[in-house]
Amino acid sequence: MILGPASFSFEDFIGIWQSEPANFFISKVLLELRLPRVFAALLTGTALSVAGLSLQSVFRNPLAGPFVLGISSGASLGVALVLLSGFSYGALGLFPAAALGAFAVTLVVLTLSRLFDNPAMLLVVGLMISYIVDAFVTLLMHFSNAEALRSYVAWGMGSFSRLTLQETPTFLIATLLGLSFIILSMRYLNAVRLGDDFAKGLGLSVRTHRTLVLFGASILTAAATVYCGPVAFLGLAVPHIAFALFRTTNHRILIPASILIGMSLSLCVGLFPQIPLNAMMSLFGVPVVFWVLFASRYKARGGPFGS
Repeated sequence: MILGPASFSFEDFIGIWQSEPANFFISKVLLELRLPRVFAALLTGTALSVAGLSLQSVFRNPLAGPFVLGISSGASLGVALVLLSGFSYGALGLFPAAALGAFAVTLVVLTLSRLFDNPAMLLVVGLMISYIVDAFVTLLMHFSNAEALRSYVAWGMGSFSRLTLQETPTFLIATLLGLSFIILSMRYLNAVRLGDDFAKGLGLSVRTHRTLVLFGASILTAAATVYCGPVAFLGLAVPHIAFALFRTTNHRILIPASILIGMSLSLCVGLFPQIPLNAMMSLFGVPVVFWVLFASRYKARGGPFGS
C-alpha cells in the first residue's frame, strides 16, 4: 500500500487508521485507491491460481488454464454488449453484464460435459465455445464506434484498479464459494492425475466431482474476470511454480501454495499500475509456458529436467 508511483512512509500508513487522520489526502489515497487494489490483487491471485491448478489436474494437461472453458470469452461478450453495441443493462452496470456472459458459457459447458466421459473432449468443447463467442465479440468490435472500441480495449488489458471497497465483499464471497467446491473434491483431484479409472477404483464419482471442480473453477474465473478484466497467464504459470517448489501432487499442499504464490505475484505486478496488467503478466507467463514445453520435451527423452 505504501509503494507505487506515489510512495508513502510506514508512519503515513499507521496514521490513516487513527480516529482523525493527520493527512486527509494520504488517507484518501491509501484507503480508497490503494486498499481496493490490494484486495483485488489478493483475490485475483487466489482465484485464478486455484482455478488453473484444478483445471490442469482435471484435464491432466500442463497447459490448461482458467480460460480454457471459454468463461473469459463469455465475460468479454457481456462487456462487449454494454460497451460496443449500445445495449444497456440499466442500473445493473458493466460488471453484472460480464458475470452474466461468463455464467451463461459455464452453464453451456457444464450441460455438454454430461455427454462426454473423456476430459480431453470437454477441453475441445470449451475451446470451440470460446471461438464462437470470440467471433461474436469481433463482429461487435467491427461495427462499433471508435470511442466504444477504446473503452472495450482498455477493459481487455486488465487492471486491479477497477475494484471498489463496496464491491470487495461480493468478490470475496464469490472467491470463497468457488474455493469450497474445489476443496470438496480435493481427494478426487489427488486421484485423477493417475486417471479416471484409478479415481473410480477409490469409489469416487468422477462425473460428480468433475462437475464440482469445473463449477468451482468457473466461479473463480468469472469473479476475477468481472472485477479485474481478463487477466492472462496467472492461472497457467502459478501452478507450475508450486509444482517446482514443493515437488508434490498432493493438493492439500498445492492449493495453499498456489494461493500464496498467486497473491504474492499479483501484489508484485500491482506495484506498476501505470503498465497494463496483462502486459506485465505476459512478460512473466510466456517464459513459464516455454519452460513447460521444453521440460516436457526433455522429460520425454529421459532427462531429469521435467521430473
